[in-house]
Amino acid sequence: MTNDIRYVVLGAGAIGCAVGGLLLDAGSRVAFVARTAQAEAIRRGIVIKQPNREVRVKGEALTDIRQAEPEPDDVILLATKSQSTLASLEELSTVYPRSVPVVSLQNGVGNEPLAAARFDNVYAGLVMLSAVQLEPELITLPMGDEVAVGLYPGGVDDLARQMAADLTRAGFDCIASAYVMEMKWGKLVANLNNATHAITGYWLELGYADREMRRLMREVREEGLRVLDAAGIAVEPPAGEPSPIRIREMTRALDRPPKPDNEAANLPERDRTYASMWQDLHLGRKSSEAEFLNGEITGLGSRLSIPTPYNSTLLDIINRMFDEGLKPGIYTPAELRALIISRADV
Repeated sequence: MTNDIRYVVLGAGAIGCAVGGLLLDAGSRVAFVARTAQAEAIRRGIVIKQPNREVRVKGEALTDIRQAEPEPDDVILLATKSQSTLASLEELSTVYPRSVPVVSLQNGVGNEPLAAARFDNVYAGLVMLSAVQLEPELITLPMGDEVAVGLYPGGVDDLARQMAADLTRAGFDCIASAYVMEMKWGKLVANLNNATHAITGYWLELGYADREMRRLMREVREEGLRVLDAAGIAVEPPAGEPSPIRIREMTRALDRPPKPDNEAANLPERDRTYASMWQDLHLGRKSSEAEFLNGEITGLGSRLSIPTPYNSTLLDIINRMFDEGLKPGIYTPAELRALIISRADV
């Protein structure tokens, strides 16, 4: 592998367009694989809006990975939602050999094992940024720029270091780390509240400014941590290792009173940070990642005989919302918490 990498973004939605677009803007070679409307937008040109700059890029975009013409230095950036991983990997394996490097930039922790069953060089990628995309041409990155990459299940090699250098040149705060999977378990705990935001309709800024929502988010995370601790699963790298996420401290911080923020409720829509599950509901999509986030906790809890009323309730409600085509905001945080507690008492 030389440093003349071509990054092939498989599943170029909000995160894939953001990462691939900024790599492209910084001089890396990038090809995108996306849904038809998104691929057309990439060919015309997309805008990536960050707090301190706005980037416009046009790129090569396909609508099916089976249309790709593989190159020796290709690296696959897997950016599909977790529910699409298996089908995407099966299609990828019809085009590329087992030796092609595959990097999972996805939420959840089940994508890397699926990739490792089909490919020999799998990397874990942690992406700590919020991407909002309510139309194909515009991706907004209101907060976060931290990324970590490393070998799956652990370790660092020259390619991980090269990818970290390329991502740093693209404007990300990126490290190569042997502990990316531990970080991704921590991010899974944070992502348990994607469902909380979608069900309540709260954008992130409003959620963090609301005392009732902060309590609910903390309790959801604490339940997840109890299950993972009982399972012996590390959610953070060892002390002293660099990490973009330290989920235990982030969870304890939710117990503090919110900072006065009278602007959060009146924040213009263009400046709001919406969780990806909120966006999926808002856009009328038919499936969610909840089974790979909250479902990870409920499944482990069931096997360990640990009750998980918070995450099981969130999972039940969010699945119903997708099944019935409901929009975000069917419960207030107080109503949702009361429902969870009533189920826990049964």
